[in-house]
Amino acid sequence: MKNQSYSRFLVVWAGQLFSGLGTGMTAFSLGIFVFEKTNSTTSFAWVILSLFLPSILLAPLGGILADRFDRRLMIVIGDTGSALSVLSLLGCLLSGVLSMWMIYLGVAIGSSFAALQGPAYKASVSDLLTESQFAKAGGLMQLAASTRHLISPVAAGVLFTISGLKTVLLIDATTFGLAVGAALCIPANVNIKQQRDQHQLLKEMKEGWEILLANRKVTKVILALAIVTFYVGYIQTLFTPMILAITDVKNLGAIQSVSALGMLVGSLQISFVGLKRDVRFQLSIGIGCGGVCLVALGMGTNLILITTFLFLFFLCLPLINTSAEVLIRTGISVEKQGRVWGITSLLSQTGYLVAYLSAGFLSDRIFSPLLSENGLLAATVGRVIGTGPGRGNAFILMICGTGLILTSIRGRKNAFV
Repeated sequence: MKNQSYSRFLVVWAGQLFSGLGTGMTAFSLGIFVFEKTNSTTSFAWVILSLFLPSILLAPLGGILADRFDRRLMIVIGDTGSALSVLSLLGCLLSGVLSMWMIYLGVAIGSSFAALQGPAYKASVSDLLTESQFAKAGGLMQLAASTRHLISPVAAGVLFTISGLKTVLLIDATTFGLAVGAALCIPANVNIKQQRDQHQLLKEMKEGWEILLANRKVTKVILALAIVTFYVGYIQTLFTPMILAITDVKNLGAIQSVSALGMLVGSLQISFVGLKRDVRFQLSIGIGCGGVCLVALGMGTNLILITTFLFLFFLCLPLINTSAEVLIRTGISVEKQGRVWGITSLLSQTGYLVAYLSAGFLSDRIFSPLLSENGLLAATVGRVIGTGPGRGNAFILMICGTGLILTSIRGRKNAFV
């Protein structure tokens, strides 16, 4: 039974892997499409915001539904709705009426359906596996994320250049079909909660909050994740415009893909070896090392050095994410994890929202002018990291890296260790 459950997990995981690859290609291509049309970091940030905002805000609701209904069904509904949103964007593109607001709306609708799928998928992992398998499963889930970062950018960069956005959207819709088929392999009786009708929706949401507030160790881990996602949100928003200021779309895709090998290496190591030392200590180390890499990344415009330090930064992410997930999974009972994962997603990913809302303004209105050739910081900071297009974004990323280092130091003292 143990091996059978792990096999079922692998089937679902594979479906989500392919779906993630398609989603990653679409996110990359839509961002480039919008940036090329507007030449604005703010417009690019709106694509990222539309991609993440609904799934973050609706995650608590999705988590409760994952506890009340068949989790397999929630995954199927979420992936099907996301596929339809992609097909609607493809239809608008082919008919020649695709505008910026349609892109933002279409991405937001797909993200809303992802809020149904995400908590159900994570909770299903706890359903199918034993506690001893959590770390390796978490490593495989990070492996899927790293593969998305590894393959999606370079594939999307080539496809977008050769055949445009339409091909990318069509492939994405197809991968959602694979994910739905994989989810159907989960036996329905694994996911159904027999007592789901005994609780009201708002009561269950309140209960999820109470579970988290009562567990101070888990709350501290979630706070650390929120801080990390804040800085990662700046990377997601600012890195693409920074690189496009010095090279083209193909090179951008190649840089992101090569750099994502770091996530692949880190995920593989955790998948096969697990977490050997104190998990909280490893969480702190991962955050601190990631901060050092981010500071170094912004120092210059050499593409090899940028790729190297981004690789090392990605190498730290599986350690951070897996350590945090293990701490949360072992701190919360399995039957309550759906609602708790939904609220955890909301809290931990709040940092993304703050970053997406502020990054474009800070880049376009403040730091880019400050580090222009005649800007106020040209004679000071500009002497170290350079001036001109993209250097304001680089300086912001260096500040983010410093913040991660301070978070690690604070965590080692009294925050989450």
